[in-house]
Amino acid sequence: MLLAGSIASCNLDKYPDGDAIPEEQAFTTFKDAGQFRLSLYYFARQCFSSYTVIPVNMQAEGINATLDYGNQMGFQYTWTFADNDSYVEQLWTYCYGGIYQINYFIQKANELIERDNSLEEGNENKMTESEREQLNLYIGEARLFRAMINHQLATFYCKDYNPETATTDWGIILTDKVDVNARNKRSTLFDTYDFINKDLTAGKEALERYYNELGNPTQYYYLSPLTAQCLEAKILLHTDQYEAAATAAAAIADASILINNADAFADMWKNNTNGTEILFQFYASLNEGRSQYGSMFCADPYNDGKQVQPLYLPSAWLLNLYASNDIRSQVYFRSDVPILSGTTLYTGVKYIAKYPGNPALNTTATTNELMQNVVVYRSADFVLMAAEAYARANNLDGANKYLEKLLTARIPGYTYTPYASIDEVFAAIKQERLKEMFMEGNRIADLKRWGDAMDRTGQDPQASSLVVTTGLYLNIPATDYRFVWPIPQSEKTSNPNISDQLNW
Repeated sequence: MLLAGSIASCNLDKYPDGDAIPEEQAFTTFKDAGQFRLSLYYFARQCFSSYTVIPVNMQAEGINATLDYGNQMGFQYTWTFADNDSYVEQLWTYCYGGIYQINYFIQKANELIERDNSLEEGNENKMTESEREQLNLYIGEARLFRAMINHQLATFYCKDYNPETATTDWGIILTDKVDVNARNKRSTLFDTYDFINKDLTAGKEALERYYNELGNPTQYYYLSPLTAQCLEAKILLHTDQYEAAATAAAAIADASILINNADAFADMWKNNTNGTEILFQFYASLNEGRSQYGSMFCADPYNDGKQVQPLYLPSAWLLNLYASNDIRSQVYFRSDVPILSGTTLYTGVKYIAKYPGNPALNTTATTNELMQNVVVYRSADFVLMAAEAYARANNLDGANKYLEKLLTARIPGYTYTPYASIDEVFAAIKQERLKEMFMEGNRIADLKRWGDAMDRTGQDPQASSLVVTTGLYLNIPATDYRFVWPIPQSEKTSNPNISDQLNW
C-alpha cells in the first residue's frame, strides 16, 4: 500500500487545461492513467463551479436586482428562463461532457487491467501491486464523480423524488458507455437514483479499501471516504429515506467542529482554508481551477477599495432574519464601503460579501479578481441535514439537537430553547438553511424538496431607489413547472428520443 503522500504528489496543477490524452496514446501505461485521472478532477470541477451554482441562486428569495444588473442572470431572477437559456445549457453540457470523460477513463482503465492480467510475472511492463491498488482507487474515484455529477443533474433537471411516483417520473439520461452517436432516452427517476447509488457504492468501497489504513487524504482536494459519505447522506435525504439520512448526516455532523467566531469564519470564506468546515473542495491555483463567485455582489469597478457596484443586493427582509451578533451576518454582509449606482454613492447599504475573493488566486497583488476555490461539501450543511432528517422522521430530540449545534456555534452566547413540536422545529430548520446556506446553490432544491413556494411577497429591499421593480415581489407557487430546469433545446434538437416534462 502506498503512503498518502504518493497520491498527493500527483499535483492537480499538472493538468491545467483538463485536456484528455489522445486516444491512440491513452492508457498504455499506469502513468498515463494517473495523468488522465487528474483531468477527471478538472471536468468534474466544472459541474460544481460558480457558473453552475450562482445562476440558480438568482431564482431564490432574499435578493434584489439593482439598477445596474443589466439583466445578468435576469431570466433566472424573474423566472422567465427557457430551454434555450445559456445557463441551463451550460450546466447540462459540462455535466455530460464530464460523464463522457469518466466513461472513457473507466473503459480504458479496465482494458489496462485486462492487458496486465495477461502478462506473466516478471514482465517489466506488468504493474506492481501498489500500482494496481492505485488504479483501482482511480476507477473508484471515477465512479464516485459520476455519481456526484448525475446527482447534480437530477437535482436541477428532475422533479423532487417521490417514492410513490419515481417509477414513472422522468429522470436523466443515463450512460456508462463511450458512444458519441448514442441518442438515449430519459430514464425514470427511480432508475436514475438506482444508477447513482450503484456508482456511489462502488466508489465508496474503492476509496475505503485504499484508505482503510491511512485515513482520509491529507489534502482536501482529493476524493475520500468522507466525500462518499457526504454524497450518501444527501441522496438518502433527497430520496425520503429519513431515518437512514439522519444517521448518515449525524455521523458527519458529530465529527465536525463548527466555527464559532467571526474572524475564523471570514477566513474560511476568504481563503478557503482547509481543515475548517470544508469537507471537500476542488483544487485551484493561479493557472487553473479558479472560480469567480463574487463578481455579481461585490465588484469594485475602480479597484481602489472605495466602493462596490453590486448587481444584486440582500433584501432588508433577509438581513432582519439574523441576530445582530450572528457571525454569519457579520461575514456574509458588509457595509464598509458605499454602493455605487450609476454615478451616485449610497452609504449604509449592505452588500453580499460571502465570496470576497481569495488573495492567493489573484494574478496581481493589487487587483482583487474575486476568485475562490470550488467548495462542494462543508460541515454546516450536514448538521442542518441531520436536523431536517430527524424532523422528517418525527424525532423531535434529534432535530433539536442538531439545530442547537448550529445556532450555539453561529450566535455567541446563544441559549437554545428546544422546540415543542415537529412543525415548529422544522420551520426553524428551514429558516436556518436559508440563512446558513445563502448563495451556495441549495435554496431552490430545498424548496422543491419541501414542496414550498418561492415567495418574495413583502420582502422589502434595503433601498427602493437602488433596485428594479421587476421580480421584486415575485411569488412562484410550489407546483410551478420552472422549479425543474428544462432539457436544453439544443439537446432535444440533436436527440429526437428526448421528450421533456411538464410545460417546457
